[in-house]
Parts: sequence; structure tokens; C-alpha cells
Amino acid sequence: MHTILIFVALILAGADTPDEALAKAQGKARKLQFKAAQVAYTRLARAHPDTAAGRIAAKRSQPSAFLGWDWVLYNGDPANRIDVVLMGEGYQVGEMKGFVKLAEDVPGFFARNRLLGAYSTYFNFLRTDLVSADNGVDGFGRDYDTALNGRTLSTNAGHVGIDTKAAWDVLRELPEHDGQAIVFVRNGILGTGGGGIATIGGKSIKTAVHEFGHSFGGLSDEYATETHKRGAPRRGKNVTNDGDPKKAPWAHFIEAKVRGVGMYEGASGQVRGAWKPTSGGCVMQSGEFFCPVCTEALILRMYSVLDPIDASSPPALSRQSSEELLLTKDGLEFMVQPLRPTTHRLDVNWYVLPEGNTPLGVPNPDRASARRYNRKHAGRTRKPGRLPLMKTKPWIAHRSARTGSSTLKLKLSKLDPGRYRVICRVKDSTQPRGERRPLVIKDLDGLLESERAWWVRVPEK
Repeated sequence: MHTILIFVALILAGADTPDEALAKAQGKARKLQFKAAQVAYTRLARAHPDTAAGRIAAKRSQPSAFLGWDWVLYNGDPANRIDVVLMGEGYQVGEMKGFVKLAEDVPGFFARNRLLGAYSTYFNFLRTDLVSADNGVDGFGRDYDTALNGRTLSTNAGHVGIDTKAAWDVLRELPEHDGQAIVFVRNGILGTGGGGIATIGGKSIKTAVHEFGHSFGGLSDEYATETHKRGAPRRGKNVTNDGDPKKAPWAHFIEAKVRGVGMYEGASGQVRGAWKPTSGGCVMQSGEFFCPVCTEALILRMYSVLDPIDASSPPALSRQSSEELLLTKDGLEFMVQPLRPTTHRLDVNWYVLPEGNTPLGVPNPDRASARRYNRKHAGRTRKPGRLPLMKTKPWIAHRSARTGSSTLKLKLSKLDPGRYRVICRVKDSTQPRGERRPLVIKDLDGLLESERAWWVRVPEK
């Protein structure tokens, strides 16, 4: 009898296995056939209720549910990119293609921002397909059935909010994410951001950039208008509650006499008692560009999870490893591929050092062992994560090539017998063409620099 039931279930599911049926349903969503995907999930859930695929399908066949996902912009290996997840809230099945179009516009708009455009290749964008039974926003006595429980907050202007737990549940459905989501609420207004989730009312991508500053960069509002009760101002990356320039988080900008940076009262929704670094024009106020202080904070935030070296060969080993490569008459070739901003190239320095003349430093990251490698905790040599200073000139020093890769070729005739350490260091100067100074002027954790290293044995001739 059990065999007969399985046979009937397979017929109902189109003779596919549960996993095959699930893959087909997901494929329909990826092809933007959202109604067909709903039907496919419903059939699978009914045919195989006691299987893992059937349980997933049951969840996805609800009136408000996650249907699938797809890449909007893929710039490279998610293990070394910031994967930003775009979500739509309050979009009914017949309105889903409107959200698809909105999602496609986001990367281009981000790239038009001076800073985010310079580092646009550091980001991947992917779209989640969330269908809602209703397209309203909870509040004022009304309750709607939507994917992320969008609601009107009790702020002065009625900012839109969502159930962040529901958003995180969606993130867990994805194979790749960094806990960074931008949610567009179809019928909401204004926006909120923090803790990795930026919530946008309507379709304002300009608001999305501002809220991304909150959710990804941990930046504070630089406007003085009260929008909601916040309590006493607090010290942050770009806002402080102490008017003393020497105690400001951006005191190094003031000391360096960076044009336009000082102490300007009126920030964090407060007219008094809160100071910001510039008088106006920053995205975190209402402007188009990130101010110098916010720019530095965002670049360091990027490099706290990204490695300036995107790939290398041969596979690099940690300093604790004694494994070595043998230099023969055919020679050895080493390659690193740095990340590639759109406005400048990263600096590459190659060193070939005899054994005993190599500085102890941070081990090469084993990114295969973890989804994300937090470089702030890479080592404890001088300051957290910093590489030791080199006391010798590099063998080769240059900017990375337009292709992004840099190579070092060793020849047997050029080295005496012995054991050598080959080290490649890559650093982002953060100085785009035409800029008078680096965008980052204080990197306490050494986040802008990374290295790969190999042991090489030169045999007796």
C-alpha cells in the first residue's frame, strides 16, 4: 500500500522526485513565472508532505511567502564580496515584475554615488522573490497579510518598518548573504536602517543609500530635524556628543586640516548637544555624497570583511607551515589578483627574503574554513590585524595591472642556494586618480593591506 501511495504521489508531482520538483519550482520563480511557481510548490507540498522538499514547498506555498532568488549583479566570488540582498515587501503576485525592475535599478544607482561607485566591484546584489497576499502596511487599525509584516512606526512622520526576524528568516533561505538586506516596502514612506537591514518606503533608491549607511556602515544621521524620540545623543563614527575637537572620532581629519571637516552642532535629530564633521551635503544628512569622515568609515567597513587579495597561486600557506616549493631550471611563477576598484589600482609589493630575514606576521587566511573571514581578528602581532613593517625594499613594487593580476617569476640563476620566503603584499592606497589625499587617513587595524607568502627552496647548483 505504501508503494502505491508513493507511485500516486509521483504521478501527481509529474513523476519527479521531491528534490527535482523543488528545483523546478525554484526555476519557475527564477524565470519570473511567479504564479506558476506558487502552483508548483502547492503540488509538491500535497504530493510529498513528509519529505524535506515537501516541507519547504509547504512553507513557500503560503499566501505570503518566499518563492526563490536570483543574482541581479555578480561581480565575483561571494566569499570575497559584500553580498547585498534586495527584498520586496507588500508585492502581490501580479505586481512582482515591478519589484524585479526596481531591483535591477539598484546597482546602477549605487554606482552613481561617488564612493560606492569607486568600489562598486566589491558588491554583489541578489534579489529575493517575496510574494504577499496583500499590499498594505499595518497601522491605524488595519492589519495586512504580507511577507515581512510591514507596519507604520510611531515616529513623527510615520516611518515604515518591518519584522526584522522575518527578514532574517528569508536571509537564511539563501546560499550566499552577509546579513545585509535592503527591503523596499511598496506602500510605505521614508525609511529606517540598522543591524544589517535597511527598510525603504516606496522606491526611493536615494533613501536606500542613506539607510545603507546606517545598516552597513553603522553611520548616524547628520540632520538636526527631530523625526522621533532618540534619547540623548551618543558618540558614533560621524556624530559625537562632545564638542571638543580633540575628542571627536574624526579628530585625525581636523588635525590633518582636511578641507570642510570640523565641528558643526546639530545632528542625530538634535539641534543642540550633537556634533557632525561637515556643515552639510553628506548622504547621512540629505546630500548626494558621503562626507570624508563617512567615506573613511565605509571603506574600513568594507575591508573588515573583504581581503584586498582576491586570489593567488600557487595556494599560499600560513607562516606556521614548513612546506616549500622547489625552484628548478623551469623557474617558478607566483600570481596574486587584487580586488579592483573602478577609480584606482591597488599597490603590490613582492619580496624575496632569505630564511632568517622574514618578519613574523599574520597567517594567510583560510577562507575555505569559514563563510566570512573577519580580518580585524587576523592576528595579534603589533596592533590587531596589522602586518609587521618590512625593513627591506621590495623585489618588485608596482600598481596592479588593468587585468587585476600581478606575477612574480623566479629564475634559478638569480638566487643563491638556500631557503627563501616569497611574500606578496597588496594595499589599497584609497587615493583615486585626481584626489589630493587618501580617502582613509587612519587605519588602526591594518585593514587596507593583506599578504600571501610561500617558502621556496633553491638547490645547490
